[in-house]
Formats: sequence, structure tokens, C-alpha cells
Amino acid sequence: MKYLLILLLSFCAFAQTDSINRTNISLISAERLNVVYRGIDNPIKIAVPGAVSFAVSAPGIKRGTGQGNYILNPGQGNEVNVMISATMPDGKLISEEKVFKVRAHPVKVPTINGEHCENCIHQISKNQLTTLKIGYVLFPDCPIYDIGEVTSFDMHIPGYKMIHVSGNKFDSENLKLLNQQKSGTKIIIFNLKAVGGSIPVGSQQVSPIQFNIL
Repeated sequence: MKYLLILLLSFCAFAQTDSINRTNISLISAERLNVVYRGIDNPIKIAVPGAVSFAVSAPGIKRGTGQGNYILNPGQGNEVNVMISATMPDGKLISEEKVFKVRAHPVKVPTINGEHCENCIHQISKNQLTTLKIGYVLFPDCPIYDIGEVTSFDMHIPGYKMIHVSGNKFDSENLKLLNQQKSGTKIIIFNLKAVGGSIPVGSQQVSPIQFNIL
């Protein structure tokens, strides 16, 4: 076992690469969260320096594109074990096991012009309405997962029926209606739809977002 070095990369937010400690049996790097998500393809990078060859096994794992790249889509349970068996130059067969926690999808948080806030209301001037863009991010922030593009959303203005908006921005008719509203009017954006991205919006709806017209 003393010859085995394994590098697994499966990380969201806060990830950082640890310094190499040659006295370790194995090196597990960049996994402060050490989490994979159920029902989606989680990219994992596996390397065994010095090995002639190695094999990887785990429930829901398959090869990705490029050397050492794998996709892990875990099933039931709170943990998934990834087993790596490596053949060394001297013919010895050694192995290492890595345990990942399995969680549900990351929370999808709506954004206005790329910004989000928790339990707060955005303050938007009427001049800003023309460039306002609706989107979403994954929380905790997971840069290894692609974000989809918002294709439509619904809007609530006090005293009006629900208004459906196509795309991720307000069109001229929407802007005309919003500009008629008094300062302090609270607008609620909800029922976001999106296409693309590693984690489909349909698998978990994006929560509503609010802003006040200044």
C-alpha cells in the first residue's frame, strides 16, 4: 500500500488543493466538501502516479472523456464507495477506497443580473429594468456543473394577473407596464424555466425572487 497515490477531484465551492505529503498512504486532494449529487453526472478525476494500469469500480461510475476522467451517478444510499485497484511496475496489485457522501441536488437560487441574496429583496431602478437579466446559480456554488439558460419566467405585479415572460429579459411590453408602477412596488419573479446545464431545472424548481421598483 505504501506506493499508492490516488488523486480524486470532485469538488464544489471552497475547493482547494492540499500540499503533497509523501508519508501518506494515499493523497486525496481538493475535497473539502467531498460530496456527489444523486441523479446527475458528477465528474471525477482519478490518477494513480507510477501505476502500470488501474481499474475503478463503484455503483453508477463510468468512464468519461480523456484519461483519468470518470462520471459518477450514484443511486440510493447516503454514501458511495469508489474502489481503485492498481498494478505497479513490480507486479504488485494494490488498492485504495474513497468514500463520497451522496446528497440531493444542489439548491437552485435565482439571480438578478448575476446577483443573488438570501431572504432579501433586490432594489431595482426603472433605468435598470431595460438590462435586467434573470438567471440562477447552484448553491453551494459548484463550478464543475454547467448552468442552464433561463428561457421563460412568470411575473406578479400587485393588481395584475400573472404575466408570462419569454426569455430571460423583459420585452418592450413588460417594460412599459413596469415603468407605470409606483416606487416601492414589489415584483415577484417565479416559475423559472431553463434549458441546458448539468442539472435540469425540472428536477428541482428554482425558488422565487423579488425586487422593489425604486
